Amino acid sequence: GFRGDPASALLELLDPEQNSGFRDHYLDVPLDLSKVLFMCTANSLDTIPGPLLDRMEVIRLAGYITDEKVHIGREYLEPQTRGDSGVPDGASELTDAALHRLIEDYCREAGVRNLKKQLEKIYRKVALALVKRGAEQPSKGEGEGTFVGE
Repeated sequence: GFRGDPASALLELLDPEQNSGFRDHYLDVPLDLSKVLFMCTANSLDTIPGPLLDRMEVIRLAGYITDEKVHIGREYLEPQTRGDSGVPDGASELTDAALHRLIEDYCREAGVRNLKKQLEKIYRKVALALVKRGAEQPSKGEGEGTFVGE
């Protein structure tokens, strides 16, 4: 067995000499995986063992540009994190300028994982501020930039 080592399991799966007779050690059944196209993703190639990396074709993808991050943040992440935090629509406003600044100053990664974390942090603080004020709507622009980095 592989004793829970995913790299060892992948090594066998990606070997064309072995994957037609692959045995699932959990279910104890043979599987023919010779026609399967495996797609693996990684944030860094440094942690992938050499023999496993040798069996892969590496395709590097560029990260998101700022405008793409703004779109993802505005259309998907901001509504989701606001809703998850219990902040009602219209109770707070995240301006485009604030979103751009958040991305440029706090989220310099290729993806949007840190952007989501920062938005979650902001909306937790907005929710707390709303509770403390008795759910009054904060004035427009109030607190802009104060919830990040605290």
